[in-house]
Amino acid sequence: MNRLEWSDELSVGIELIDSQHKELIRIANGLISAVAKKRGDRVVQNVIRRLRNYTVFHFNSEEKFMEDVCYPKRGEHEAEHVRLKHDVKRYQRTLYEKKDLPPGGVLNFLKIWLIKHILSADIKLAKFVHSQKKACR
Repeated sequence: MNRLEWSDELSVGIELIDSQHKELIRIANGLISAVAKKRGDRVVQNVIRRLRNYTVFHFNSEEKFMEDVCYPKRGEHEAEHVRLKHDVKRYQRTLYEKKDLPPGGVLNFLKIWLIKHILSADIKLAKFVHSQKKACR
């Protein structure tokens, strides 16, 4: 079974964000596993609910961090968070409507949804933070 794997390439070098990304990957792998093992709608719905709840927590935390460091592209980054939260909600709705979720499709969704976001938007945030010599306030 394919899974998402944490690697140094995904590290943004900010412990708060990296630890939350690792937890998102752990929950995402739980979803991939539940779907692949056909654990049943209730189990899959519980895992995706955990993923959604933790996503909201993580995005709120990351948005507070961006505010604290005066990140100039905060608006763009937050707009992407809104879109990503919507994507997870859409997956929840698919489950509620009792549509099948193929394990490969779930894995691809999570790679695009989570990994792509880390490697693009979050890496840009990290580069900004690491380039700053002093606090913004």
